[in-house]
Amino acid sequence: MVKLAVISIAIAVATMEISLSLVRGFEIEIQNKVVGFGSHIQVGNYLGDFDNEVTPLPKNEEFVKQVDSLEEVASISPYVNRWGMLRSKAGLEGVMIKGVDSSYDWSFFHSMLIEGEIPNIFGKKPEKGVYDALISKKQAQLLDLEVGDKVRFFAFNDPPKMRPLRVSGIYETGMEEFDVFIVLTDMHLVQNLWRWNDNQVAGFEINLHTLENLSTTTDYVNELIPFQYEAKSIQEIYPEIFDWLSLQHQNVWFILLLMVTIAVINMTSVVLILIIERTRTIGVLKAIGLSAGRIQRIFVWNAFFFIIIGVLIGNLLGLGLLASQDYFHWLKVSQENYFIKEVPVSWVWMKFLWVNLGVIMTCTIFMLLPTAVISRISPVQAIRFE
Repeated sequence: MVKLAVISIAIAVATMEISLSLVRGFEIEIQNKVVGFGSHIQVGNYLGDFDNEVTPLPKNEEFVKQVDSLEEVASISPYVNRWGMLRSKAGLEGVMIKGVDSSYDWSFFHSMLIEGEIPNIFGKKPEKGVYDALISKKQAQLLDLEVGDKVRFFAFNDPPKMRPLRVSGIYETGMEEFDVFIVLTDMHLVQNLWRWNDNQVAGFEINLHTLENLSTTTDYVNELIPFQYEAKSIQEIYPEIFDWLSLQHQNVWFILLLMVTIAVINMTSVVLILIIERTRTIGVLKAIGLSAGRIQRIFVWNAFFFIIIGVLIGNLLGLGLLASQDYFHWLKVSQENYFIKEVPVSWVWMKFLWVNLGVIMTCTIFMLLPTAVISRISPVQAIRFE
């Protein structure tokens, strides 16, 4: 029973550490992908919501330098987007083409690039009149395209406008709802489709160093920008994704509660068995004058020793499995269902510490309950106990 109790504590600690690490790792991966497509904060002209046409913003707005100087802000860059159709010999697909300039942070798409290279951004019409474009693997499969192939983009103008594109690279994030639509190219092309000049953009993307101060920074940016503009955080733009991620934490809390409960029940059973086996010894100790409280502390300290052993074994098991996954990536999942290929690991050391302290303190405190029966043991009956 003692060995089983120690094993149960070890499994409980390992399970909790693995759950916290994987859920946090999954959350970080999905957040990074969503932010990679849309940045932490987007600034646009909300008056455009009432019009059929997008209302442009001046590229050289005064607030851009003010926002860029904020400590929380990593970068700010303009963008122009436009819905349309990509057409190749294999078919026709609806996409949203996103135009960026040389200030755009390509680090996310660099990490997701599987073929080719990032598009060249010149800020003007290329010599041969063909702009580079970055498309997704999903789009490449649907349209039977490879790096270097040419494809036509048709904008929903009146009459429709066509622009030739060259596939410079292919990316894959696993988030199909984005991969199937987003195409990146030079902002000059999309400005031309809107019949805008070089100083007009659809909005600005603001990247922060972390998500911790996202809400506060968004509110502050709204104070800096003119009244006709609006700053929205990525959580406001895609609330369903972040709500879904927050639901994962509820599952973790259930696992934590379940594992601690199992560990406490097993240790309680062990302590009760130890008390039953040592009933005569307890009677003798009481008969020679030892108080029930001191005897109770002996059993609690004995249980504490077993708890420590179980926690140490649990750390070796849990952290060992996490380290092997982080290094070898042996555990795979369906990217179509989970948006990732490999189970991600996050080393949340502070949470690991709280798991260890929580299990030790909770189990030890609950050991006072079964040892309370010691005060009811009569020395005469205990000595005669068989």
